[in-house]
Amino acid sequence: MTPVRPAGSRPGRRLRGAGCAACIAVVALAGLAACSDADSAIARGDRFWAEGAWAEALAEYRLALRESRTETTLSRVAHAYIENGQFERARELYDELLQASPAWTDQAVFDYVTVAMRARDRGDRYGLASAVEAARALRPGLPLDEFAIPLARYYAAGGDPIRALDSYERALASAPPDSVPTLLFEIARMHESQGNCAEAVGFFRAFRTRERRSARADEANWHIGNCSFSLARRSRQDGEWEAALRELDTVIDLGVPKNLLDEAWFDRGEVLLAMGRRDDALFAYLMVLDLNRAGTGQLVERARRRVDDLRFGRVPGETGP
Repeated sequence: MTPVRPAGSRPGRRLRGAGCAACIAVVALAGLAACSDADSAIARGDRFWAEGAWAEALAEYRLALRESRTETTLSRVAHAYIENGQFERARELYDELLQASPAWTDQAVFDYVTVAMRARDRGDRYGLASAVEAARALRPGLPLDEFAIPLARYYAAGGDPIRALDSYERALASAPPDSVPTLLFEIARMHESQGNCAEAVGFFRAFRTRERRSARADEANWHIGNCSFSLARRSRQDGEWEAALRELDTVIDLGVPKNLLDEAWFDRGEVLLAMGRRDDALFAYLMVLDLNRAGTGQLVERARRRVDDLRFGRVPGETGP
């Protein structure tokens, strides 16, 4: 007697919009119309429903609900609210209905997924997220992969990296090949925004293997260089010279960000000096001077002192006559 999807079916996979939901509801509700001579408001609502007059049907169902707050009236009003685009009111009634009888869970999930589909189609990410979260609250782990990409972008924009990354992973698992590069780039930016540069570099590189010649490929190189510079500084602080050297070489090889190149060469010199490779360190400091032909700035002065120390055989930091 209830408009419930068959057990084991997957909401969101076979939905066909409002027409499908209306057909299910009409068939289910028609059998209840004659159950009691006290259900005249329900009977009138069912007739309006059959005609597609959703607002009029809702008005009659609400009248029936005021007369008798039963599972029958609650389910009709909740479903009618869905068709009239009043999701929050529908959810309140479904919450009450499910407390009385969990048997209505499939209908609620079906309706929530219907709302999610409509929200996606009109570009309403907030509405989509609200409906999907409501459906998953009733059916934890419900995949709904077709919503993964807009959900990921909604959570990313809203500063919810955990949910964003979870949705991005779902999207990657089911995305067509031509969508993968964009997803990899967005995941990389998500990690970078959270300060997870090691993860970000991995995704940027995965993106770059799929898209080598484009403005976004150049942008990916910039982000890789920027993150590598940060990772090199972290490795230096931890005394991990080889790791720091690899990251600095990445910045130098890519040549971006350009405003960090002289610092990358100077840091390379510092790392090489710490490793006892004085000749290589000297070359790195000279590159700092070469990149700053004007010869001004604190970094230039520090590089010049290092060059003088190494050329005259002094330990860096020593002062001489």
